[in-house]
Amino acid sequence: RARASARANAGTSARDDDVDDAATLRALADEPESPKDERASKRALEIVRAARASKSALGSTRAWNSALRAVARAANEDDGKARVREVWGYMRDGKVRLNDFTLGELARGLCRASRDVPETLTTLREAVSLGATMNSYALTTMFAACKREQYAYRRAKGKWARDENKKMIETLQEVWNAGRGYHNGYSLANAMRTFQLCDREDLALEIFKEGEVKVLDARALRCALQSYAAVEGLKSADEMYRRGKKEGVVIDVGHVNTLLYAAMESGDHVYATKIFDDMVAGAEPSPDVLSLVYVLSACAKAKEADVAMEYFERGLKAGIDYDISTIDALLKSCAKSGRAVDALEVFMDATAHGIKVRESTITLLLSAYQDIAAQPGQLEQALTIVDMGLFLNVEPTDRMVKALLRLCVAGDDLDRGREELRKACERGVRVTCSALSILAEPYAARGDIDGALDVIRSGKGMGIELKSGVFIQCVSARKARGDGDGALVLYKASRDEFDVEPSARIINELFDALGRKGMWEEALRILSDDVLSVDGVARAGFSETAVSHLVRAFINAGELEQGAAALEIGKMLTNSANKLAEERLRAAQKRTLKR
Repeated sequence: RARASARANAGTSARDDDVDDAATLRALADEPESPKDERASKRALEIVRAARASKSALGSTRAWNSALRAVARAANEDDGKARVREVWGYMRDGKVRLNDFTLGELARGLCRASRDVPETLTTLREAVSLGATMNSYALTTMFAACKREQYAYRRAKGKWARDENKKMIETLQEVWNAGRGYHNGYSLANAMRTFQLCDREDLALEIFKEGEVKVLDARALRCALQSYAAVEGLKSADEMYRRGKKEGVVIDVGHVNTLLYAAMESGDHVYATKIFDDMVAGAEPSPDVLSLVYVLSACAKAKEADVAMEYFERGLKAGIDYDISTIDALLKSCAKSGRAVDALEVFMDATAHGIKVRESTITLLLSAYQDIAAQPGQLEQALTIVDMGLFLNVEPTDRMVKALLRLCVAGDDLDRGREELRKACERGVRVTCSALSILAEPYAARGDIDGALDVIRSGKGMGIELKSGVFIQCVSARKARGDGDGALVLYKASRDEFDVEPSARIINELFDALGRKGMWEEALRILSDDVLSVDGVARAGFSETAVSHLVRAFINAGELEQGAAALEIGKMLTNSANKLAEERLRAAQKRTLKR
């Protein structure tokens, strides 16, 4: 009645109102300020509800599609999805004519993450049953939502947990299968990219090879090149690239860089330099700075510093403006080849040209001195690089500190290493326990157990959080030298003095050290004290490997009967047979019978 009264006063018709509502909805859907706009969402919903209450037509399908997009702009995602459902209900009940854009707007409004895919697919199937046609835009929207979720998760936490990754893969496969017959190059590329983010290059390649999309486009080709390189190797990726060119795909530098990246990963500097030459000659798209970085990195992996230097110069002649990424790639080539002098020259030239260096630059330059640190004066020269970095406003990091400590170890100056570690902690560098491992392990390798433990105590006193890794490396160092007693001292110190919870790996290393020396009594004591729980069940972390080492301890001590009993106990604790231990025991028994 309110709308009718307003029309009467204004002298307008219901059709005029419908036209005004449609125009308003389009404006609310397309406002550019922000994708989220609570005011626009609420206003659009009010218009739809008013039209519903007055039983007047809202207008064309386009107006309804605009309503779907506008209400989806709610500040809260759940509110947006609820409003989309409400508008869709009005459309369904009012038997509004649907088109391809309707499915796209439904997918856009309902699917914000992988968890929304089942409901979205159900709604889309309902729309198809009412006359709409499934289309690639709606499918791409769902893939894009999953892809955004993957990117956000990786930025926050790194790789997905296995179970979560499995759920994501199942969701992607569900969308892919639901859209068979309607995919295009864009939806294919989005599906492949999301599979790649799940670390499933094989599945990305599988859907590409299905031939669901007959016309290859640039985006899908780039994804295919990455998957071919990861699954079948660089040769297959190159063949796919040549095929794409023959089929008329518009090739750009990104496609060639994908090949260069694969060459970098495999260390195929011959292929990388050949492609780069073709790019410079005009047979391929012109190279950019990333092309040069990949070529130099391929040379670094192949330890071809001379070739890297040559192609750095070629890149400059080709007009590529190098940046710090290029310098880092060149330094990596020098570091891998032990070319400290060349690395320092590259570094000085970069600073002279005003390129702002970063932490990775200093770290790579330090690494270049690794092979010559023991030579007179070289360690001191390398240490001045850190001061140079400070002068250039590059603050030390854990990675830089570890590179510095490795130099001190290589230069056989552990005291200097401890001093540099102290300085770093005083400067507030968040040093990790792996830095302690670099210093403690050489002491343990020399048989200086007290020295190794003193390094660990000092590190703890400086606020470094202790992990089992430092003790594992020290125990392993004594194991390699046949010192079961030393390995046991280090293990007990980790447990009793430093309160580090025993891990599966340190138990394996310790039992290996004890097994080699036939120290079965000590192994059994550790098994009783640290492995078995109160009810006699093995704690998490006791493995078949540890069982085989325990059996070996009995064998080396000549206690074969007890070794057989230990084998049976191991089977009960790990719920599995141990073939290695069984073979060792049988071989020992045969040797005994021959005597």
